[in-house]
Amino acid sequence: MSLQFEKVCIVGVGLIGGSIGLALRKSRLTGQVVGVGRNLEKLRSAAALGVLDSFEDNLLEGAKGADLIVACTPVQTIPEQLQQAHSVAAPHVLLTDVGSTKRSIVEAMESLGLGKEFVGSHPMAGSDKSGVEHATEGLFEGRTVIVTPTALSDQDRIRKIELFWKGLGARTLSMSPFEHDRSVAQVSHLPHVLAAALSRMTDPDLFDVAASGWRSTTRVAAGDAELWRQIIQENRGEILSAMRDFSSEWKRWERIIEQQEDDELLRMLQAAKQNRSQLD
Repeated sequence: MSLQFEKVCIVGVGLIGGSIGLALRKSRLTGQVVGVGRNLEKLRSAAALGVLDSFEDNLLEGAKGADLIVACTPVQTIPEQLQQAHSVAAPHVLLTDVGSTKRSIVEAMESLGLGKEFVGSHPMAGSDKSGVEHATEGLFEGRTVIVTPTALSDQDRIRKIELFWKGLGARTLSMSPFEHDRSVAQVSHLPHVLAAALSRMTDPDLFDVAASGWRSTTRVAAGDAELWRQIIQENRGEILSAMRDFSSEWKRWERIIEQQEDDELLRMLQAAKQNRSQLD
């Protein structure tokens, strides 16, 4: 694809930010990829891995003149960082993020007067691993990125952010911030809470006999705890609703197993298998 942005500033160069940098440099969508973070040693490592063209530990220096700024930091820090970065960016700058919640971020950006410049996005891609050393240029290939425009969003910027993610190999899906938070509570946030609960309740003395089932089910519980605390806090209402729905389903399974309703148990297992098989 042809050059889409002169300068892209990635704020937070970890797994997602690093993967964006690698994919950007491969795709040649931009002339310059600048990384911003607090740890210069980690930024040097990112540059050595080919993720960045340059880096800064000062947000205002790194974002200066950028026409695309991507916030890849914990969700509660995103609005303030984008507000600061916008003050030194190019006049036509596009602001976006990769946060796992959207309603609170969008509301904050609009309250800051940046509803036109900001178009939220959330790549449904990641890993339980963190850090730029685990970044890959193909992380977004074939994955869905949810874009969350509002009535205040600039139409040209919406088009640009969709082209940006498509240029990195992803497909885009448009949702309102509310629809996004309700949807990811079910398919991302609830599974994380369940994995964390199972991991926490398991006796470490049993780890020697924990096979692939336990390991696969609890894999995401290895994610960054502070990052997930913020996600859960920001989407508390939708997650609680999803947890209550799951609780009702769980009680149904408990009743059927307890009452030895084997035919119904088989039907439920078959329905679960069929539902999951649709992803393959």
